[in-house]
Amino acid sequence: MTNQPLNLQIAPATLAATHLTLIWQKPGAYQHIAGYIIYQNNQEIGHQRGAGKTHYLVSNLQPSTTYHFEVVTILKPNKVAEAATITAETPKAGQLRDVTKAPYFADPTGQQLATDQLQQAINDCQKGDTVLIPKNTTLLTGAIDLKSNMTLQVEGILKGSLDPIDYTILPKKRAAYGGQVNGDGLILTRYEGWEMYCYRSLINGGYLDPANRHKVTCQNIRISGTGRIIGGGNTLGTAMKQIYADKARYPKYVSDGIGGRRVRGRLLGFIQCANLELTQISVENPPCWTIHMIYCDTVTTHGIHIQSQGIDNGDGWDPDSSRNMLIFDTTFDTGDDCIAIKSGKNPEGNTIAMPSENIRIFDLNMLGGHGMAIGSEESGGVSNVTIQDCQIQNTTYGLELKASASRGGYIQHINVQDCLADRLTVRSVDYNDDGPAASTLPYFQDITISHTIFNGSGPAIQLTGFTNDNQPEDHNHYVRRVKLQAITLDLTKGNTSEIYLKACEDLQFKDIKTNLGQNPIYKIDTNTVFNFTVDAVKKA
Repeated sequence: MTNQPLNLQIAPATLAATHLTLIWQKPGAYQHIAGYIIYQNNQEIGHQRGAGKTHYLVSNLQPSTTYHFEVVTILKPNKVAEAATITAETPKAGQLRDVTKAPYFADPTGQQLATDQLQQAINDCQKGDTVLIPKNTTLLTGAIDLKSNMTLQVEGILKGSLDPIDYTILPKKRAAYGGQVNGDGLILTRYEGWEMYCYRSLINGGYLDPANRHKVTCQNIRISGTGRIIGGGNTLGTAMKQIYADKARYPKYVSDGIGGRRVRGRLLGFIQCANLELTQISVENPPCWTIHMIYCDTVTTHGIHIQSQGIDNGDGWDPDSSRNMLIFDTTFDTGDDCIAIKSGKNPEGNTIAMPSENIRIFDLNMLGGHGMAIGSEESGGVSNVTIQDCQIQNTTYGLELKASASRGGYIQHINVQDCLADRLTVRSVDYNDDGPAASTLPYFQDITISHTIFNGSGPAIQLTGFTNDNQPEDHNHYVRRVKLQAITLDLTKGNTSEIYLKACEDLQFKDIKTNLGQNPIYKIDTNTVFNFTVDAVKKA
């Protein structure tokens, strides 16, 4: 079996005038890999240590220049093995527009609102231009809209206003907005699975076109830099909620009956965008979700830090009916789900029927919050998700696949490998469960997990599907076709070795042991579990 790095490529949307990012996949035989050496035009430029570090950011390139790259596998102990190669040409560089200098003169101290100056710099961009927020500056702004073929480079601090009015579109500017705006100045977007009018995000890209949700409304955009994007947090989110709390025209939140809860903007919001890169920045303190991508295609997020601890509904990274999504080399410290993959909510999500699919997640550190979630808004379906070399620690649910019985939709073709997680949960949930029910139950199927450790507190693994009370013989909505192999249940932190199975079919478990070498404790609903084998021995 080859030791060569597999599928070496330039990460989608990352090829820029002065940098690019290489990604590859581990060889089939990776147990003896110590790391990789990266060469540029035959000169060594860096190391990546460990078999799972399958990415490298290449900086300080020249525009309009061709480069040759080589990634060489290093075997233990320090033996050079096979290499993979790729050639790339950087594009032409555009103009750098420092928003604190002429002709914009944005206040660099953060004392005066600089929304208009920053937006003008964006509007002035030609293809390939960069708007710069320089180091040692703070820009205070309301909502801004990026345009196609540009970069927003944040080296200082971009700080969000605490005034909700700064996240609306005022009447004199509504004609210039490509999407739909209501009388309150809120934009048509999507939140918790439904298309509805909400406040704008601090940074916005694209708009929603309900006549054609596949149309690209903004493309080829990049947010980069070593600075910080800081939102208004709960202070702004609470102010947004309070303004519309008693307005019947905005849907109420089920858990507390407050209408304004669903109108909050996000920190970064992208709608019907294509070819987007988010890199190196720190994004902090959103009014609710941090990064939300709706009906997007090809988004690469890497090298960033997401901080939303203590935020009400503080999700980290939420692809929503989006495809060809890639996230790696990112840390999370969130107040809710670190990642939540969504695709709409019944009944609208079933009708629109745009799945989230082809999502690759690797080399992440999730340090708190609820964990790594797929669902619960999955009425349009979720398919083809790969999760590798991730740590999901100190979270509530670990790795969680979830839906409610009324959602419809599906979660399928999920592959998890070489991860450390608190636990695995596949289940039904009953929160946020408003809206007419779908015509069919959801289903979870084709899930493969290998070489993974579960080490949190509570039960290690729970698989619970859906049963049809009217047709007990219908197994189509069970958890189906699950393969677990080389799984360790680490009991050090008080985790139990219990595995709960209900409404499941076609399960193949192999080599599942505790860290002490013991077999797990199985708790099986024998009336609803069928074709279950452990180490090739049939159990149910």
